[in-house]
Order: sequence, then structure tokens, then C-alpha cells
Amino acid sequence: MDGLLLASVVSELDTLCGGKIDKVYQPEKDEIILAVRIGGENKKILISASCDNCRVQLTEMKKSNPPEPPMFCMLLRKKLTGGKIISFEQVNRDRILKIVIEAQNELGDFVPYTLVVEIMGRHSNIIFLNENNIILDAAKRVGISMSSVRLVMPGLEYQAPPVQNKIDPYNAELVDFYSALSGDMQIKKKLSMTFYGLAPNVAGLLVEKFGNGKTELSEINEDERHMLARLLYSFYQECKKGKFNPTVVTNEWGEVVGVYAFIPVMNEQFIKRFDSISQAIDEFYCIRDEQESIKRKSYSIQKVLQNNIERVTKKLSLYNEMLLDDDKIEQYRLYGELITANLYMIKKGMESVVLPNYYSENMENITVPLDKKYSASENAQRYFKKYRKMKSAKELAVGQRDDAIAELNYLEGQLDNLSKCTTVNELSELREELINDDYIKHDKGKSKAAKIPQTKPMHYVSSSGDDIYVGKNNKQNDNLTLKFASGDDMWLHTKDIPGSHVIIKANGKLSENTIFEAAMLAAYYSKARNGVNVAVDYTPRKFVKKPSGAKAGMVIYTTNKTVFVTPDIGFVKKLTQIE
Repeated sequence: MDGLLLASVVSELDTLCGGKIDKVYQPEKDEIILAVRIGGENKKILISASCDNCRVQLTEMKKSNPPEPPMFCMLLRKKLTGGKIISFEQVNRDRILKIVIEAQNELGDFVPYTLVVEIMGRHSNIIFLNENNIILDAAKRVGISMSSVRLVMPGLEYQAPPVQNKIDPYNAELVDFYSALSGDMQIKKKLSMTFYGLAPNVAGLLVEKFGNGKTELSEINEDERHMLARLLYSFYQECKKGKFNPTVVTNEWGEVVGVYAFIPVMNEQFIKRFDSISQAIDEFYCIRDEQESIKRKSYSIQKVLQNNIERVTKKLSLYNEMLLDDDKIEQYRLYGELITANLYMIKKGMESVVLPNYYSENMENITVPLDKKYSASENAQRYFKKYRKMKSAKELAVGQRDDAIAELNYLEGQLDNLSKCTTVNELSELREELINDDYIKHDKGKSKAAKIPQTKPMHYVSSSGDDIYVGKNNKQNDNLTLKFASGDDMWLHTKDIPGSHVIIKANGKLSENTIFEAAMLAAYYSKARNGVNVAVDYTPRKFVKKPSGAKAGMVIYTTNKTVFVTPDIGFVKKLTQIE
């Protein structure tokens, strides 16, 4: 949260001035929630001093509280419960917010208490002050052993962080923006150094929004400098009036990457707009928390899959080497035959013998290595034994290589499925399958896990109005193909590449456009996501069968046709997806 985002939050918080502090919670050691009653409604202000999640916002999130409230929470309850919110003051439009609350002291007098919220990454803090600017306590106490510059301890007078020589953008004049656009450095860096509360990445997005693609001050001419200064000035004047455009931005994989008080310049499919900045922040952190949880839980599964892929790849390499040793195998047989035909020439103790090759048209001589400890007959038998052993190993390797290829395809498919997991339940389904296939050991010490609710495949609607379903893991693929789809529905899958099963529900004759869109989904949700001209097979569902004993998601099919597509995230994002 930079100063601009905080300013947009403060414009919403101002509506709570005059509200009463009803309750105080502290769900985390560095996070408090103020329950406010105003106009017959209950509102919640979330204040976090977490290193990664530092922020202030109105929230609808439900958080669980510890059985015993921390001391800081107890102090806030004692002092602030029943108090009236007087003001929200953002210092210089930077990342410091002062919440002034009028409440009764021990003598029964109404005095102003202040909650100072400092949003500064790992240095973030929530500091509680009395009417004399004395620290009563803080979410994070900072003693002499932690800092020799600025102490935050009960009983000390509050000292604000060092003032920077910057300009409050709300109070800046047009000339201030114009003057800032001079020098020889990145435009975003210069703006961040000049104005309070403007992080370099946010400044960069504003330059993209109002600029012309140039990023260096040395690249812009005088007219461009005037234009950019006017647009930035006008932007902040609108912000000053409380006019913001809350947005959450995602990347091509659907992961949230930012929340902003304005609309950045990028593909519309990556932007979600909100009426309230606090709603946007709630959604951002709710989705990000779930994504982080999935990443943590998927890491161990990813490690198991990668280790097994490495193991199977090594086995496959050995099998391939065996199958390439045809000449060596036949050489052992030849040595045995030549020794047998020339027993009279070979004496025990010889280390080698030169013999004519009767099996060659040219009858060239061959040097045959011998073990001097054995007789000629014994040397021949040793070569015949090696020949039979290697021939048997080769025959065995053919079958084992096929099994290894199938296992490798399965594991790589599961790794691709792992990348599609967007919920904890989908992750649990995948993990359960790996436990059943003995890739992950079941923890016998734990009680039997609760039944996992069945997850649903992705549902798209083609431009022609046809329903298209895309499986996200093997269990979904099996249910989609073998139970959900009827015989006349169209089934699609990338050719010889791990990926999702795709079903088009038959509504009469399917258009070429629908098949193309479904093929694009099949290619995008496969291991060939970044490929070019990916082959996608399609055939009516009635021609798709599951072999007896095959792993989940494995099928065979016939009478198929093939379409070639190049996966495009922009194209996929434009398709209508049903939640």
C-alpha cells in the first residue's frame, strides 16, 4: 500500500467520522480490527502492520480471534471502547495515517487518543498515543537493541519518522509536476523521489497511463513534458475530490498481482473494477491468501512429481541404451561361435586370438579377447551366456521402456494438472490420487481425512452458444469424459501431449468456430501451452474408451480428426467463462 492507495482508502474512512468504537479485536499479533457503529450500521476497519500485508481498509473479511486477547488488544479495548472517531489524517499523503478517537480517560474526562498507523513494509507499526503524544503501547515495540535512531516504547514521546524533502501531491501546483520532469533518470524514479506516497512501480503505471511510451526523462521533449505535467496534475486534483477508480489486476494465469486506485493501461481481461477501494483490497488479499496457501501446499506435491520424473527419465535412458546395444549383443554371439569353430587353435592362458570371420563375405580377421584363466570351451560358453543375458535384458527392456514412457507421460500430466489447481479441494483431489498410486505415502498417524467435495471442471460458452467443459485434473477428466459426456458430444485432447479433456455438449451440428475455440482451450490447458501449431485431436465421445486397469485420465480413441492451433492467452480470456 503506497500513499495513493492509502489516500483512496481514507476517502472512504472519512464517512466513519462520528462513529462509535463498539469492539476491538486483534486476530494477529500485528493486526487489529475496530468495529464501528454508525448510522445504524456496523463497519469494520482492518489495520495491519504485517511485513507483507501492511494496510488500512474497511473490510468484510471474517477473521478468527485468539482465545486470549493480547495485551495490546486489552489496552485498546479499555481505552477506546465507546469512543467516537474524530478524524482520519493522512500525513503529507504519505504512508502514515493518524486516527483520532475521543474517549473517556480514568478521570472521566473526554480526551483525544491517537492510533498512528505507519505502513512501511517490515518497519510497519500501530502505535497508540494519549492526548499528550506519549506512547501508551505499540503492536511492535522497538527498543534500544533494535534501533538507535527511533525508539517506540511505552512512556516515551512519539517521534514521527524522519521527514523527507518531498511534496504533497494534493497540494502541488502544475509547476511542481513540470519541474519534477527534468533531469537524466527514469521518469518513474524522479516522480517517486519528488512526491510523497508515490511508489516507483505505481509512478511507472501512471507514466504508462499518461505518457507516450517513453520511460526516460532524457527521451521526452518540451511539449511532452508539459503534457505529462498537466495530466498528472489533473489526476491528483481528481483524487483530491475523492474520485478514484479501484481495480484489481491479474496476470495471464489468473493470479492477482496488484490493487490500484486507478485503471492501469493494460489488456482489459486482466483488470477487474470495483465500486469501493476497500472491496478491491478485500478481494486482492482474499485471493492472494488462497493462492499463497495453494502454492505452499502444492510445493511438496511438485517436489514429489519432479523427483519421480527424474527417476523415470533415468530409467528410460538406461532402457534406450540397452536397445541401442544390438551390435554388442551380436558380437558376443559371434565371439562364442568363432571360438567354438576354432577350439583346436586356442590354448588356456591366451589373452586373445585372431580368427577368420566365417560369417562375413570378406572373411576378415577378428581379434577375440579371451580370459586366460579359462579354456577355449569355457571362454565360448561365457560369451554365449553374456549373449543370452543381454538378449533377454533387451527383450525385457522393450516392455519396461513402454511402461516407463507411460509413467513419464502420467507424471508430466500430473505436473501440468498441478499448475491448473486454483482451489484447495482440487489440490486435495490430485494429492489423493498420488497417494492411491503410491507416489505419496499416507500418514498412518493421522485419522482418515474427510471426504473431499467433488470439484467442477471449467465451463465456457463458445461464440456460437455451445457449452464447452475443460477438466482440471485426472479425476475431473474421467468424470467429464466417462460420466458427464454423452455419446454424441465432441471430445478433444492434445495429440500425444499431457493436457485436459475437453467436451463440447452436442446441440445439433457443431460449427467449425466452436471446434476451433474448444481446440484452443485444449491446447492452452495442456503442457503445450507455450507451443506453436499444437495438434489437437477431436472425435465423438462414443469413440473414446478407457482401457482396463488404466490410470485416471488415461483413455484411447479412434476415428479422430486433427486441428492445429497456437495457444493464445488473449483469445482464451475473451471466451465467456461461467463461474
